[in-house]
Amino acid sequence: MKLTLLILSIALAATAQAQPSTARFYVGTGTKGPESAITLCELNLKDGTMSIVDTFHSVQGPGYVSLSPDQKYLYSVNQDHTIAAFAVGKGGTLTYLDKQPAEGVNPCHVSVHPSGKMAFLANYTSGTWAAYPIAANGGVEAASATFTFTGSGPDKSRQEKPHAHCAMPSPNGKYVYISDLGTDRLMNYVVDAKSGKVSPNPAQNYFSTQPGAGPRHLTFHPSGRYLYLLNEMKATLTVCAVDANGVVKEIETVNTVPADFSGKNTAAAVHVHPNGKFVYASNRGYNAIHAYEIQKDGSLKSAGEAREGISTPRDFNFDPSGRYMVVGNQTTNDLVVYKVDPKTGGMTFLSKSISLKDPICFVFLK
Repeated sequence: MKLTLLILSIALAATAQAQPSTARFYVGTGTKGPESAITLCELNLKDGTMSIVDTFHSVQGPGYVSLSPDQKYLYSVNQDHTIAAFAVGKGGTLTYLDKQPAEGVNPCHVSVHPSGKMAFLANYTSGTWAAYPIAANGGVEAASATFTFTGSGPDKSRQEKPHAHCAMPSPNGKYVYISDLGTDRLMNYVVDAKSGKVSPNPAQNYFSTQPGAGPRHLTFHPSGRYLYLLNEMKATLTVCAVDANGVVKEIETVNTVPADFSGKNTAAAVHVHPNGKFVYASNRGYNAIHAYEIQKDGSLKSAGEAREGISTPRDFNFDPSGRYMVVGNQTTNDLVVYKVDPKTGGMTFLSKSISLKDPICFVFLK
């Protein structure tokens, strides 16, 4: 018995030691001035406090950033209309590798294929998107595919022409989807990461949202069976099923702000919790993060909202354990930390800390 208890205590001690005490993450910014940098921050997983570790000033206005699946490389889209590549070193330090033209104007989103062999970016102003092969050393090669959208939407103040806003591959890597705020469409493409070839999906060229919805960002359930599309202009979240051919079909659309809210508002970011049980969306104007429990059929059930300390939350994200959520405030230029209950999805305000100019993207190292 004593030997068993000793072995158990040793195992528990080893497990406790194996649990990380901190998590590091990158913050992208839209500012072009002296504070234009990718910022490396650290989150204390014991008390939720944060600190700045380092800043990297190699590119101008690195708004959105994305890590490769193996965490060895980071990619940013920048306000000089480029995509840049960085090598990730010990502790998260970044070494600039190279960059390529964005093949359009105002790149606003970047993602990496699950194989790590391609990167995708969306150009908001020009309504274009591009796919890039990734070299063996992590660098970005010249675009292997570019696409230009056509059309418009009913709101002529925002939808006078196409506005590609997000380019996201499916978890299985077979497809890539691009949200077009200007035409109320989610464009659908087939991807061959080995050759770098991308072509319209013959099973479904695009999925249409409600007119005037303005699809902005999207994310997938880890299973790949469900897609969550956040509509900026209507502040709605569209839940979709995705079949084996990459075809997207609506399950339901839910409002993300109260029916009696009448102020100016635009929805911003959508993320699935690391445990796959909840999806969260942010709103600017109403200024909140909204939580939804994911049901067995992919549909949603409200799990509450968080508003304390939040002001124009363009993006937010979770640490790998899912215990904390970091929110960026564009209005007050700072970050907020919330504790997240993995069983209920509920969020509890902890603190506001770290001053950062125009924080608009968060990516955690694992």
